[in-house]
Amino acid sequence: MTFLIWRLHRVHAIVSAVVIAAVAALIVPSGIAIANSYHHAVLNCSVNHAGCGGIASTVFGHNSDFTSLVQDLVMAFPLVLGILWGAPLVPREFEANTEDFVWTQAVTRRRWVLTNLLWALLVAAVWGGALAALFTWWRGPDNALDGPVRFIYFDVQGVAPIAYTVFAMALGIAAGALFRRVVPAITITLVVFPAVRIVTALYFRPLFAVTKNVSALAGAPPLSYSLGQDILGGSNAAACQTLRCVAAHGAYNHITYLPASRFWPVQGVESGIFLALALALSVFTYWSVTTREA
Repeated sequence: MTFLIWRLHRVHAIVSAVVIAAVAALIVPSGIAIANSYHHAVLNCSVNHAGCGGIASTVFGHNSDFTSLVQDLVMAFPLVLGILWGAPLVPREFEANTEDFVWTQAVTRRRWVLTNLLWALLVAAVWGGALAALFTWWRGPDNALDGPVRFIYFDVQGVAPIAYTVFAMALGIAAGALFRRVVPAITITLVVFPAVRIVTALYFRPLFAVTKNVSALAGAPPLSYSLGQDILGGSNAAACQTLRCVAAHGAYNHITYLPASRFWPVQGVESGIFLALALALSVFTYWSVTTREA
């Protein structure tokens, strides 16, 4: 059965491996150059005591656009995997009219769906973890300077990318089991996955936020992720042209932010939610394949 699964999925596995290899080929040379620049800057700081405050700008000053590109590629990979691998998994048997042949031989429906689900979700977890590890290595010097727990890279570091990729795969497979046609399954995956990610980011993560009032001249603490701020209070502060003037009139900054200390708790809970959704979708897929008639 394992060899049969490989024959069924070898094209998807090879394409996925090529995509990851392409991303690695894109960022590994940059990562090596960044690491060398970082080590030279640190050495110069320790020996000559010069440029110690500008290491970050020296190392990463010209990489902001490239960082955004790599981050977008890593974030898009789960959706691509769910569309190209997960969504066609079940429908291709119906569209090729081979479902009766496949499920009336020695391999039963139950065994077929369990084995395919297991291998597909396992591969999704491995690929998601590989990309997250690759991005974490690439931003190694940045993490060494500012700490690895940065909400700005929440979606591409830690365990969350693994959960996103598993969910995307399970969503594509479940959509295919529901509609039994490739195009509707791809469409549903393309719409639902980003929608769930957006809703989670906008409405779930702020539940872990901290709200406090600070000086009008201050902002969110270092390494935290600001969700919003507003200058409040102060008599006649509206006429001021500078924040120093606003603070002198008694105004304060009302800030909402995610502190760095909550990075891993949020990662754990959010990953748990996506893995639970993936489990529910897998149960639906199992039910649909084993009980629904063509």
